[in-house]
Amino acid sequence: MNLSRNKIGAEGGIVLGKNGFWFALEEFDLSYNKLGEKAAIAIGENTAWNNLAALTLRDNNIGDEGGSAISKNTTWKKLLKLDLSKNWIGKNTSIQMSQNSTWANLTEICLNTNQIDIEGAEYLSSNKTWTNLQTLNLSGNNIGEKGAEYLSSNKTWTHLHTFDLSWNNIGEKGAEYLSSNQTWANLQTLDLS
Repeated sequence: MNLSRNKIGAEGGIVLGKNGFWFALEEFDLSYNKLGEKAAIAIGENTAWNNLAALTLRDNNIGDEGGSAISKNTTWKKLLKLDLSKNWIGKNTSIQMSQNSTWANLTEICLNTNQIDIEGAEYLSSNKTWTNLQTLNLSGNNIGEKGAEYLSSNKTWTHLHTFDLSWNNIGEKGAEYLSSNQTWANLQTLDLS
């Protein structure tokens, strides 16, 4: 279902999140609306969408609390793709996301243009569930050299083939840390621009 660019605000997002009948829903795109934090919380609390494979909430100003609520969901066991880019999410979302053991099937995560920063990178790097992760976009998150060091320590993402860390001020030392990772043997694209 694609409801992107429909000027859906918090009230509409809350109603959608409370839907208990879309058991067969596989793809839900709500990008470029005005959902905000409360709607994201309602969506995160949804327990009916147990076939959801792709959720796109790009550019909805859900904030860190909204991102955390999404990241706590334990119903979406079939989730393959998650896009929370451009939403002002940060460390708390990173903590919840890294601790969510339900999303073992995730292959693609897009968190670009948020506020993940160094601490968020540390939490994300500690994730041991995303064994199928192929694409990770953390572009524009102020991760820096130290965040690159944390990310380079990950030993779980053995299928990672695309990693976007552009616009993060990684620097030479950060690039050095990343190049030392021996787990990412399938890596085809590393963007440090």
